[in-house]
Amino acid sequence: MHQHWFLFFLLIAVNLTTCVLAEPAKDESALPLIDARADYEGAMADRVAYLVEQGEALSFDEVQSLISTNPALLMRPQSGVLANGLNSDAIWLVANVSNPTDGPILRRVSVGTGWLERVDFYFLTDRQLLQQFVSGDRIALEQRAIAKRIPSADYRFPPGETRLLLRVETADPMVVPLYFSSIAVSHSREQFEAIFFSFIYGVMFALSTYNLMLFAGFRKRRYLFYSLYTAIFVVVTASYNGIGMALLWPDAVRWQQWAPPLFMLCFVSSGLAFATSFLKTRVRRPGLHKVIKTIGVAYFTFFGVCFALDKQGLALQLAFLVVPVFTVLMLYMGVSSWMGGNQSARYFMLGTLASVIGAFVTALTVAGVISYSQLGYYALDIGMVVDAILLMLALADLARKNKEARVTAERTAQVDLLTGLNNRRGFLSVAESLWSLATRKGSNVCVAMIDIDHFKSINDQYGHAVGDRVLKKIADELEKSRRKGDVLARWGGEEFTLLLPETDEAEALTVAERFRRNIEQLEVNDCGRTIRCTISVGIASRHAQHVTLEHAISRADEELYQAKVQGRNQISTGRTSDAA
Repeated sequence: MHQHWFLFFLLIAVNLTTCVLAEPAKDESALPLIDARADYEGAMADRVAYLVEQGEALSFDEVQSLISTNPALLMRPQSGVLANGLNSDAIWLVANVSNPTDGPILRRVSVGTGWLERVDFYFLTDRQLLQQFVSGDRIALEQRAIAKRIPSADYRFPPGETRLLLRVETADPMVVPLYFSSIAVSHSREQFEAIFFSFIYGVMFALSTYNLMLFAGFRKRRYLFYSLYTAIFVVVTASYNGIGMALLWPDAVRWQQWAPPLFMLCFVSSGLAFATSFLKTRVRRPGLHKVIKTIGVAYFTFFGVCFALDKQGLALQLAFLVVPVFTVLMLYMGVSSWMGGNQSARYFMLGTLASVIGAFVTALTVAGVISYSQLGYYALDIGMVVDAILLMLALADLARKNKEARVTAERTAQVDLLTGLNNRRGFLSVAESLWSLATRKGSNVCVAMIDIDHFKSINDQYGHAVGDRVLKKIADELEKSRRKGDVLARWGGEEFTLLLPETDEAEALTVAERFRRNIEQLEVNDCGRTIRCTISVGIASRHAQHVTLEHAISRADEELYQAKVQGRNQISTGRTSDAA
C-alpha cells in the first residue's frame, strides 16, 4: 500500500495530523484492549494509543515507565490510519492484547506502508520482553522479521494479556495503517494489492511501451517524454511502496533511502519535459519555458548537494517542495494553452486535474477527514491512471489533427485553387495507375485535351477577374458533364485534360461532343454583358500495348492543335501506336 508525492504535499498542506485530533488516555488501566480472537480486515490504528518521541529516542523500558507514571501522554488516533506528516518524530503505538482462550492465537501485526524506515515490534507479558522483531526499508529484506515489502511480524499470543508496542521511525511522511489479522486475511489483502498494482503498472507499462514504439517510428520527442513520464511513475511508486526493494534491490538499503526523492525528481522532470514538448512552450511561451528549465536545473543541483552531505531528510523536503510547483505549472500550462486555442490541451488539463483530485481524496482519507475506504486510499493511483489515459488521448488527438493537416496539405497540393479540379500533379497520380491497369488488361482508354477558344481575348476585353469567372464556370460545366470514373483536371492556363477509362474512340468522341455542345450553349453574365465561349478538343486512344500515358497526352495535344487549325469549336481524334 502506498501514497506518493501529491499525497505527501496535500497532507502537509492541509496540516491534519492525528496529534491535533488525538484524545489523551486517562490512566494506564485505560490502555486500549484488543481481543486476540478478532480478525480485523481493515486498518485499525484507532484501536490503539500512541505517543510521540520528543527529539530523543526512547527504549521500550522508558516507554513502559512513561505509560505508568504519566498515562496522559498517550493519545488516541481518530481513524484507522495514523498520519503525522513529513519529518515527524518517531512514534510508539501501544495496546494490550487479550487472549481469553486456553491456547495461543496466531496473529499477524503489520503496518501497511512500504516507505517507513524502521518498525520495531515488541511483545511483553508482565512487563517482561518476550519477543522483538524488526522491519522497515532500512533493513535488508532477508533480515526483516518477515521478508515482505511492508513491516510485519507474526506472533502467537499466549492466554492472558500481552502488551503490544510498536516503534515507527521515518524521515518520510509518517503514515501508519495498522493491521491486526489472521494470516489468511493478511494473504487476502496482499492478493488484492498484487492485483491492483498489476493493473496499475500494466496500464502504465503498456502506455509507456506503445509511446516508445511511436517515438521510434515518428521521432517525435513528445512520445519519448510521455513514455518516460509513465515509466518513471511506476518506478517512483515501486520505490516508495517497497515493491522495488522486494523485487529488484533487496539488500541495497542505502539506495532504498535515496531512490524515492531521486525518482520523484525524474518524474517531475519527465512530466514537465512532456508538457513543454506537447504544448510547445519553447515557441508559444518562451518566458515560461525558461522558468521551467531553471527550476529543473536548480532542483538537480540542490539534490546533488543533499546527496553529497548525506541529508536525506532535506532531499525529501526539497522533493515535496517541488511537487506542488510541478502541479501548479502543469495545470497552468494546460489551462492557458486550452484558452489559447489548443483544443488538444483539454485532455492534458483534465488529466492533470484527475491526478490532483485523486491525490486530494487519498490525502483526506489517510488524514481521517473522510471515512477510510480502499477506494479513497487508492484514489491517487486511480487518478494517475486516468491522467495517463487522458494524456494518451491528448497525444492521439494531436496525431489525428497532424494527419488531417497532412492530408489537407497533400490534397491542396493536387488541386487547382481556382477551379477546384485536380491540377496536373493530382491528375497524373490517378491517371498513371488507371493507364497501367488498362495496359495490363488490354482494355480501351482515351485521353482528351481541351482548350478554351480565344480565351486571351476575353482577358484582354473584360479583364482577368472576369476571365477567372469564365474559367471557373467552364470548369464547373466540364465537371458536371463528365462521366463517373472519368478523371478531369486543369492542365494549365485555359487547358484541361480528361482521362476516359474503358472507352474507345467512338465513345470518347461522343463524350467530347457533349462537352463541346454544353460549353457552346453556356452563358456567363458580366454587368449585363453576355459572354459565350467555345472549346476545341483533341483525343488520343491507346492503340498499342506499350504506349505510355505521356505519349498519349502528347498525341492528344497534337490533335488539339489540329482542331484549332481546322477552325476551333470542334474535335479531332487520333490513335497512338508503338511506332509513334
